[in-house]
Amino acid sequence: MMDELANRQYPVKEHMVFQRRTWIVQRFGWVILAAICIAALAGLFGSGFLSSRTVEGVGMTVRYERFERATRRSLFSFHFTPGQSSERRLHLSRDFQDKFEIASIEPQPVRSVAGADGLDLTFAVAPSAATQVAIWARPHGYGSVAIEAHADGNPPSNLRVFIYP
Repeated sequence: MMDELANRQYPVKEHMVFQRRTWIVQRFGWVILAAICIAALAGLFGSGFLSSRTVEGVGMTVRYERFERATRRSLFSFHFTPGQSSERRLHLSRDFQDKFEIASIEPQPVRSVAGADGLDLTFAVAPSAATQVAIWARPHGYGSVAIEAHADGNPPSNLRVFIYP
C-alpha cells in the first residue's frame, strides 16, 4: 500500500511537501476571498449596514452612507425637528462644497449662499412641523472627507465619508 503523502517518482514526479504548502496557501487565499465577499455584502464598499450612518445633532438628524463611490450620486438626508420659525437654515462646511457637486435638492431652497466657510441653504417650512431635506451630490475625487453640518446655528454634526474610486 502506498502512502498518499510520500514523494513519488512514478508515474509523475511529485514533491509532496511542496504540494502541501501549496494547498495551505490556496486555502488561505480562499479565506481571504470569502472575507472580502462578506465585507462587500455587509456594506464596506457601498450600501449596507456597515455603510449606513445616522448622526443625531441639535435640531436635526442626518442619514447618509459612510462609504461612497466616485461614480455614483450620494444621498444626504436631513430631518429637522419641529421649530417655531417658518424658515430652516442648513449650513454645510467648505469640505462639502469642495468635494461634492450638488445634483439636486428636494425641496428647493428659498435662498442659497456659497461663501468661504461653506454653503448656506434656507428652506421654507411649516412652523411646528418636522421637515426633511434630501441632497443628491456627486463626489469629486477619492479619499476621506470630513463634513460639518448644522441647522439654524446649532452646534455642528460631524459626517465622515470615504469615497472609493
